[in-house]
Parts: sequence; structure tokens; C-alpha cells
Amino acid sequence: LALFEIGARYSDGRAGVTADPSQALNWYQMAADKGFAPAQYRLGSMYEKGTGVARDANKAKQFYEQAANQGNANAMHNLAVLYASGALGQQDYSAAANWFTKAANLGITDSQFNLAILCARGNGVTQDLGESYKWFAIAAKGGDKDAGAKRDEVAKAMKPADLDKAKATTEAWKPQQLDNKANGIDVPDA
Repeated sequence: LALFEIGARYSDGRAGVTADPSQALNWYQMAADKGFAPAQYRLGSMYEKGTGVARDANKAKQFYEQAANQGNANAMHNLAVLYASGALGQQDYSAAANWFTKAANLGITDSQFNLAILCARGNGVTQDLGESYKWFAIAAKGGDKDAGAKRDEVAKAMKPADLDKAKATTEAWKPQQLDNKANGIDVPDA
């Protein structure tokens, strides 16, 4: 945790430390080497964006996978985006759907929206308007402004009985509990 906090201070330029992405990278790497999921997620993000290091989608994938496999929801989402976007060479909607589903079930609104699109189109999953409706509706409840309109578009394409079933499934859905160790950090005030 201390290694991560030093990395965060270099990353953000706070607590008397000048922002230095390459120093942040070094400290995050030490924390990641000890298996700290938030550091692995931050490293993935740095490699994906090219912050303090050359952009490298494969290294980003490696770090996102390490964090995601420990339960880091943002890493799951970003890993899914890498697969869906083709940043790793070609689009892999099946892998994207897998990671979007995991992150969506943990309450990540952007993953819910993206999963709804995959379900509507049948990309990486069997086309299922009921599932698409459910995920758009859940994303809309989570504050995504575009999701409500998309939910209503999908509803118009559904049979009334299927829509009623999708609405019931949506109402019954509850997010899974986030693992605080993999997703958050409890840092004392400086």
C-alpha cells in the first residue's frame, strides 16, 4: 500500500511531490510486483495511454488481466474495451463480452451500456433483446443518459411478453459486492 501511495503522489503531483510519470511507473511496478491490484490497474492504464511510458496495448492487457483476475472492476472494463476496440490486433467480441459481463455485474455503468450493445447486435454473445433491454435499463438507472433512449428503442422491437420478462429481470438484478482490496485503497490523510 505504501508503494502504491508513493506512486500515486508522483502520478498526481501531490503531498510535496512533483508530478513525474516515470517515477510513478516505478513505484506502481513495485506495488504490482507484490500483487496489488490497484497498482496493476494503474500500470495498465499508463501503458494503454502512453503516460510516462511508450504506449503498449499488450502490456496494458497484461496488467489489466492481473488486476481483473483479482476482482478489479475498472480493469475488467478496460480489458473488455481493448478486446472490443481491436487495440490488440483484431476485435474479440467474445472476450470483450466476458469481461464486460463481469464488470457490469459489479456495477460498472459503462460496461453495462457496452454489454447491452453487444447483446443487441449479437457480437460475442447470442443476440438477446431481453438482455440488451436489461443492461440498458440498469445503465440508465446508474446515470447513463444515452442508455434510457437505447432501452426504449430496444423495447419497441420486443414482443410485449418478452418485454415484461425483461422488465422483471431488470427489477430483480442486484450488483455483486465489490472486493475492496482489489478496487479501493484506504490511505490515511497526508
